[in-house]
Amino acid sequence: MQTTQEAVIAVHRFGMGGAPQLIETVAKDPKGWLLAQVTPEREPPPALKALPSTMDDQLAFFRWLYQYRNEIKAAGGVNGATSGAHGATAQGDTAQNAAPSTMQGEASAAPKSGTVEGSFAKTLVPRYAAATAARFDAATTTDRPFFEHLVHFWSNHFVVSGAKPVAIALPPSYQRDAIRPHVTGRFADMLLAVAKHPAMLIYLDNTQSIGPHSEWAKNPPRRYGMAAQFPRPTGLNENLAREILELHTVGVDGGYDQNDVTSFAKVITGWQVVGPRQLVRFAARYVGIGSDLFHFNEDAHEPGAQTVMGVRYAQDGVAQGEAVLNDLARKPSTAHFIATKLARHFVADSPPEELVGALAKTFSDTDGDLGAVTRTLVESNAAWDPSRRKLKQPEEFMISAVRSLDGPPLKPHQVLGSLREMGQRPNMQPGPDGWSELEDHWLSPDGVWKRIEWSELAGRALSATISRPLEYAEQLFGPTLSEASRTAISRAESPAQALTLLLTSPEFMRR
Repeated sequence: MQTTQEAVIAVHRFGMGGAPQLIETVAKDPKGWLLAQVTPEREPPPALKALPSTMDDQLAFFRWLYQYRNEIKAAGGVNGATSGAHGATAQGDTAQNAAPSTMQGEASAAPKSGTVEGSFAKTLVPRYAAATAARFDAATTTDRPFFEHLVHFWSNHFVVSGAKPVAIALPPSYQRDAIRPHVTGRFADMLLAVAKHPAMLIYLDNTQSIGPHSEWAKNPPRRYGMAAQFPRPTGLNENLAREILELHTVGVDGGYDQNDVTSFAKVITGWQVVGPRQLVRFAARYVGIGSDLFHFNEDAHEPGAQTVMGVRYAQDGVAQGEAVLNDLARKPSTAHFIATKLARHFVADSPPEELVGALAKTFSDTDGDLGAVTRTLVESNAAWDPSRRKLKQPEEFMISAVRSLDGPPLKPHQVLGSLREMGQRPNMQPGPDGWSELEDHWLSPDGVWKRIEWSELAGRALSATISRPLEYAEQLFGPTLSEASRTAISRAESPAQALTLLLTSPEFMRR
């Protein structure tokens, strides 16, 4: 069997791990195998395609909220938590406190029934668990692991996190609508899809934002009709504008200031979502994607021209925000920021400057063609440096273990419980900056110990099917397997211990 250094790098660094049979196939043309995956996706993997619709994801939290209101009304009310669905008490206090403690306990003791945490857990945590299992299944079974790896990267760049209770059901359809179709397309198209998707507008509170001089600011409506809010708007909200500048495009050092944030926030006032009551009315016949649920509310939009990063935008309505986004997508600072993040994720925490420069140049020269940028990454010699400088994040580690050891599918509670213990629950990033790409964040004593514990369990489970762990390790890593790892595995007291040592070796922990 042929196991080359290039095949190992292709499968384990760019892909998401793979069994010896895959490595043998890839060895024939490692770069060709990767480049063949830098193509648009015909349709999502079956596990993701089977998940609920975008409409159903948008309604999930609000259906629970109405259900909970009815539950506590029937019980006579609890501490005033019967405020309306758009009121600050029901959503801001009661509901916002429901998820953190609930999700912490998802794999341990269940919250008490009759409490807001218990109601939230009973209704929404199984949905989150099913979505997480589908994401894991898609990654472990795909024959396009490099493409799937790119989906994970961009989903962490444009974060919508279920750690915010109102957003708990939103990530799966958001990624299916706004991320997957654009992974090999234009960055500007992905940015527009992300910024106008209901999940992002809800997650970063833009549905609450109104212009200081808008019609709604002068004459607040009594009824919200098609623009029902999550909850009622109270003023200008800068969250989405700030994160697009700082985290999505030009970066914190990209040349903008607070005035640009405020002006941009005014530009995207009125970017809202069709409200829950209207969603319910046509949910049964809805078959579209998130863009159908975007609602531009002229009455909430700040009138007049705005200046963002030295450019004056006088367009009317939603076109004003689209013009700003298109210009941000083409900034040289955006090209450098995206190039740095890609190189940092796939190659090293401190990526080679020549690689960053090459990626940024391709980004600028091709008008942000992400397929071209990805091909530049694959073709770069710096990206094929044999030294393993990237520590796998917990989810990467588990996915690569399942793919590489060809073990039986994990059950949803096994995936959730293990990743919770390792500190990385999928689609539950602590904030809009996403999971850290830096080794120091993950290489804690407790984090390493949790990986060892999981590896011991996996070793015992697979020892009956992988009876010659050293031979298997040599097939997985070929000439890249170090003498130290080879010696440690060969001296193991049992196949189970040998597999544990394989999973905890530098070759497996890093890519």
